Amino acid sequence: MCGGVAGYVGAQFLGPRIGRFDKDTPVDEFAPHNVGLVCLGTIVLWFGWFGFNGGSALGATGDNQELIQIVCMNTCISAACAGLTAFILKMLVDKVESVAAICNGLLAGLVGITAGCDAANVWWSAGIGIMSGFIYVFFSKWLESTSVNFGLFAMDRTDDPLEAVTVHGACGFWGACASGLVRYFVQGDDISVLTGCVFGTCVIVLWTLVTSYLIFLPLWYLGYLRVDKLVEI
Repeated sequence: MCGGVAGYVGAQFLGPRIGRFDKDTPVDEFAPHNVGLVCLGTIVLWFGWFGFNGGSALGATGDNQELIQIVCMNTCISAACAGLTAFILKMLVDKVESVAAICNGLLAGLVGITAGCDAANVWWSAGIGIMSGFIYVFFSKWLESTSVNFGLFAMDRTDDPLEAVTVHGACGFWGACASGLVRYFVQGDDISVLTGCVFGTCVIVLWTLVTSYLIFLPLWYLGYLRVDKLVEI
């Protein structure tokens, strides 16, 4: 989630690629140019996530033997549900069968389940994945189309080529909050666990916004963030 929020701040300072939001730019001009590599990278990440989440059990034998199975099962279910949800939504909303949507949807589901993968059950894992798919599709559209000005703070349309702000930032926020939900409703933990997850998630977002701003501001002022226009084109 920190990476997604920091990426958002960086994207705001950097600004969109030349021609990204021009009305006369062809729709496919900035589409992913190598879907094969996108799929390969997604498979590598999905496979690695079993080690990432499963390894958090700190062992595959003894008392952890059952836990690691639950963690890996929940991880796979959430990813699959999110990828399928994202694909269907893209097909219904944009009238296109997008392989990239499946790939980023899978990653959104992986991000969404990570914090609560040890506490969720099958149905909660599927629900978290489905919600992650919805967040991925509609939050990315909102970022690309929304430009607001709050006076002291202005937010331009966000050019996020990898959709990392949505996948890691928005779905990471949802996943951290969902961790509290599953621990309260599935494991029966105290309500303070849920409120603690929500409060802690908000604190992380605010902390990352402030520190990222302090890092990117001098880089932007000194002109170190972007290459020359001729080089970019």
